[in-house]
Amino acid sequence: MNVLGLVQLCEVAQPVGGYSHSLGIERMAREGRLRSSDDLLSFVRSVLQAGIGPADGVASGIAFRAARNGALDSIPEVCAAMSSERLPMEMRLASVQMGQRLWAVSRTWGWAEPIHEQLDGLAVRTDLHHAVAFGALVSETTSSQVRAIATYLFNTAKSIVMAAVSAIPLDETSGQHVLSDVQPTIAQLAAMYADKGMGDIGRVRGV
Repeated sequence: MNVLGLVQLCEVAQPVGGYSHSLGIERMAREGRLRSSDDLLSFVRSVLQAGIGPADGVASGIAFRAARNGALDSIPEVCAAMSSERLPMEMRLASVQMGQRLWAVSRTWGWAEPIHEQLDGLAVRTDLHHAVAFGALVSETTSSQVRAIATYLFNTAKSIVMAAVSAIPLDETSGQHVLSDVQPTIAQLAAMYADKGMGDIGRVRGV
């Protein structure tokens, strides 16, 4: 396991603000629908279970397996599924923007060179979504699909919590409690989404 590579990936892949607009976090805070850490925990769980998890969680697992198995020719099909009308347009656009940014930044990482050598040619011909880029890259840091999916979901949950803590506002300690409390849900979802196929993107639901 490449622990340092995994830490670097999580720091750079943090989609800060990426989903905050498409999820309406600031609007919900203004309208009083997000007021407390309990509200935030419920919101993060529901988003992971009904939205980001079934789409991004499944896609990150598919990309991880494709990279580990040398089957990267399937990546454009995964991205096409993520770009379909199964997902809200704002989320699709945010996902592609974050994915392209992550892919560009990771070109300078020595440990990521093998995956870039295999995927760069395909990446320039498709809308590379954030979960797909992350799933391919994380395959160079761990051999566990469940760990890869859980890391993606936790990283995304952290960005949502950070945006909400600022918008409500809450103190940082409250945000950390939310992240701690949501971890069992993330672990369950990661195990559930392992080995799901492209037909499941945006369709399976959470615990």
